[in-house]
Amino acid sequence: MSLFLSCCRLACGQEADTDKFLRGVTNYSQERFAAAGEIFSGLHRDFPADDAVSYYLGLTEFALGQVDSSEAHLRLAVSQDSTNIWYWEALASLYSSKGERSSFAAICEKLLELNPSQYNNPYTLTVVGDEMMNRRADAKALEYYDRALELDPDYAPAELGRLEILRFQGNFPPFFLTLDHFVRNDLVRDDIKSQYIGALMERMDSRFYWVWGEQLNKLADICVKQAPDDPGANLNKLRLTIIENKQDSIIYMCGRLAEAARKAGDKENLVLALSTAGDMSWQLGDRREAYRFYDEALEVDPDCTAVLNNYAYYLSEEGRLLRKALKMSRRAIALEPDNATYLDTCGWILHLLGRPKEAKPLFKHAMIYGGKDSSVILEHYSEILEALGERDLSIYYGSLAEQKKSQGL
Repeated sequence: MSLFLSCCRLACGQEADTDKFLRGVTNYSQERFAAAGEIFSGLHRDFPADDAVSYYLGLTEFALGQVDSSEAHLRLAVSQDSTNIWYWEALASLYSSKGERSSFAAICEKLLELNPSQYNNPYTLTVVGDEMMNRRADAKALEYYDRALELDPDYAPAELGRLEILRFQGNFPPFFLTLDHFVRNDLVRDDIKSQYIGALMERMDSRFYWVWGEQLNKLADICVKQAPDDPGANLNKLRLTIIENKQDSIIYMCGRLAEAARKAGDKENLVLALSTAGDMSWQLGDRREAYRFYDEALEVDPDCTAVLNNYAYYLSEEGRLLRKALKMSRRAIALEPDNATYLDTCGWILHLLGRPKEAKPLFKHAMIYGGKDSSVILEHYSEILEALGERDLSIYYGSLAEQKKSQGL
């Protein structure tokens, strides 16, 4: 229709220009964009108020990669005829290609208004809902998400948007109802489900878990049942098991996570599973098993600083294999030179080896990077200073250690 109307306007005593317009359209449709661009540029100079010319010039420029000029001429076409859906659609395509989500959503909102029968669909409604959420118009965003879900209850992008609005609002009863449906939705990838629950767990505090922990555990169980080989699902369940301090279950879940991570080639979660199993085995008094897990973890990642440090520290606690412990500890601080805990471990091992003079600089460095907040590190430093005959400083750091102990640090 826009082409017909434009030709009518051009035909009023301007037959040659009508022919020129049609040649431009033909060139455009046959992908001879440079030739089309020359024609429409000339027509635009002669007929700057013609919306169809502005539109086709914008389309041609877009095809030629002249995005800024294309945007200017498509916006001009829209301003010249704001009822033409083709113009709005072309502008929407341009913003989508540029990744300008906000501008794209604004055009989608206009298309919903102009042609609801065509654009009242879950995708368009969700795009507009996302933009409303970005503007912090939460009530309006929720309205669009609900409209999308009325059309398709399993449309995951709308569910995710709805979940975020309800979470922002702290409206958790409907939040968990929606999350339950989302987790059970077979159309949603397993890793997306576990990523969302994992992100929720990272944001939660103890009060949230006290109220909603049972529901969260049920959802984590569903994810593991649906996708037993998904590392993310097993990691979430492991984290929840650690929160509840179910010690035997922790080692079991470490095994589940390790198995899933091996199958997926997920080195990071494999090391995490093995190191956590090692830590828990040590706490349960099974030192041999703890060291076995640590050895496995270091086979996967020889530079895992947490494993290097913990392995070294536990060996120092037993007073055995101190040279092996020192080697691991030195590797840990080479990788993280400003980690006060790792500096403490290395310094303490040197002290146990009868080398307090070498240990002192490590503790001085640790004091700069948080060591003064730990009663254990302060106590160790006090003993080092005592061994070096620096009694006054030893007493000072010993008193600081007692203060931190009284504060539970």
